[in-house]
Amino acid sequence: MRMKDRACSKPKYARQSGVTLVELIITIVVLGIALSTLVSALSEGVSQSATPLWESKALELQQAYLDEILAMQFDDAGAAGGGEVSLADAPCVLSTEGQSRPLFDDVDDYHNLTDQPPVLIEPGIDMSQYAQYAVSVQVACAGSDLGLSENRLAKRILVTVTAPGGQSRNVAVYKGNF
Repeated sequence: MRMKDRACSKPKYARQSGVTLVELIITIVVLGIALSTLVSALSEGVSQSATPLWESKALELQQAYLDEILAMQFDDAGAAGGGEVSLADAPCVLSTEGQSRPLFDDVDDYHNLTDQPPVLIEPGIDMSQYAQYAVSVQVACAGSDLGLSENRLAKRILVTVTAPGGQSRNVAVYKGNF
């Protein structure tokens, strides 16, 4: 009898395995949202990845130009070793004498200098990696910026480097007439 009971009873099916269409669609939507978020985050990082490179090159150029400029005397009226200017009441005048850069002898001569590509006077420096950069220099009387009694006692030297992508970086330093 047992045999007969088995033959008449309904067969037991194994539990269903696999995914339904609804589960598949939900999975695709969730993965799509996750991947689009990941790609947008990565693309933002990649677009800014060159910033440290051009900033470090700009800083190197600015440092080289400032080293050259700050090694010069304060102005034509001052002594080569520093000291008080002989013209006690002379106003601060920026005297760009129109000479070529190798002949520059004071800070004023660098006023309105623009180099593209940059040119350093120091021999032995490879400037090929800076070919697309531009450097400009502005000099201004700035004793009052520093709280000095006379404006003629200090000059502000602003060096601006423009990278190939158009981004620019400014550095300003002061040179005093002591």
